[in-house]
Amino acid sequence: MAHSIEVVSPVSRKISVTVPAEEVNAALNAAAREVGASVTLPGFRKGKAPVSVIEKRFAGEVLSRASETLVERRVADILKEEDIKPLSRLDYNGDQIVRGKDFCFSFSFETLPDDIKLPEDLSALTVEMDSSEATEEEVEAFTKRLLKSTATLEEVKEERLPENGDIVTIDVDGEVDGKSVPGMKVENYSIQLSEPAEGKELSELDNIIRSLHTGEEGTGTMVCPEDHIDESLRGKTVNLSVKLIRISREILPELDEDYAKKLGFPDLAALKKMIADQANHNKAASARSAAEQKLMASVLEGQEFPLPEAVVKNQQVEYENEIREYLGQQGLDKAAIDESLKNMEGEVRARGEERARVQVFLTALARREKLEVSAQEVDMQIMQMAREYKQDFRKLREALYQNGAVNDIQDRMLNSKAMSLMFDKAQKVAPAEAKAE
Repeated sequence: MAHSIEVVSPVSRKISVTVPAEEVNAALNAAAREVGASVTLPGFRKGKAPVSVIEKRFAGEVLSRASETLVERRVADILKEEDIKPLSRLDYNGDQIVRGKDFCFSFSFETLPDDIKLPEDLSALTVEMDSSEATEEEVEAFTKRLLKSTATLEEVKEERLPENGDIVTIDVDGEVDGKSVPGMKVENYSIQLSEPAEGKELSELDNIIRSLHTGEEGTGTMVCPEDHIDESLRGKTVNLSVKLIRISREILPELDEDYAKKLGFPDLAALKKMIADQANHNKAASARSAAEQKLMASVLEGQEFPLPEAVVKNQQVEYENEIREYLGQQGLDKAAIDESLKNMEGEVRARGEERARVQVFLTALARREKLEVSAQEVDMQIMQMAREYKQDFRKLREALYQNGAVNDIQDRMLNSKAMSLMFDKAQKVAPAEAKAE
């Protein structure tokens, strides 16, 4: 078998293959025997009909099986021999298989560019990382969130305007040019009023709410924020319409022995230890995530390399799905979501390229470091997904393998390993140390 590789572009390859006639004949014979093993023809015992008879009677199936076997086997052998791992689906093109003749076919795909600059020594990398130990204020904030999660609400019956600390339930509609703004049309939405941060003013929505009594409606305008999900609306004037449904006050439980026992802890000390441990865990996870982003930005800084379009498209689809889920949670229907995404084409593309750049870099690093994801690791990930989505593990696993989604799971896990390896080997410095340097 002979093959040649054509570099179509920095991220595209085309491999042409010629399979000798003798191998074609052997594949046809094997395919005919497979087909014949399960059929009965007049004058022959089951599975005993000659290859020539089977090949003539079931030509289509025999040719299909032989072609599939030859292509799959040769493609796998070539990719292994050349140490190439495609980042896209394989695009096949070939002649009809014919007994006694060479079989020629080609397949094209996208792969990693050659000019990615990977750090030669990961341990020489330096990344700024905040402390992973929670401060007293952060422990206190976690404690407050815990108490709030078990708080009770008491509706305010007296006739008064909303105040700081109140939880108000409202209907809101934000419109630009008569069209609802994504994320600004909600019903029975509850928020807690609070003092604005130092140096900040109350939002226009907050001002409208504070001017209403229960059952009243108010209007106002605001400027659509620059970080709004739909870039076509950023900076535009939004007409707000607000109805105050209800005012409630929050009744927090006391952090005492009875509360600890109610939550299943032996005493208050055990509850406080859990709070401190969880606050530290959250802080460590947040600090690491932020540091990983900084590290990735530093290794990609100044790098320009071509991106496989298949990877960009996949990342665009993932980002679009995230937007659809978010807008759906905001109450928008499919038509409104589609319109918003249409207005966001440029941003979706840019975000897809940004994510693809990270993925391609980590894929290249994983391959250089010879990282692998075992079948057992994949199964553990699928098991976790099954628990999260309350699905049967075996059925979910089968579906993921059948539709090829398991490959995406493996890629994400492999890239996660590459990111962890790079981060774990990099030197961590505190922000003060980084400034001193």
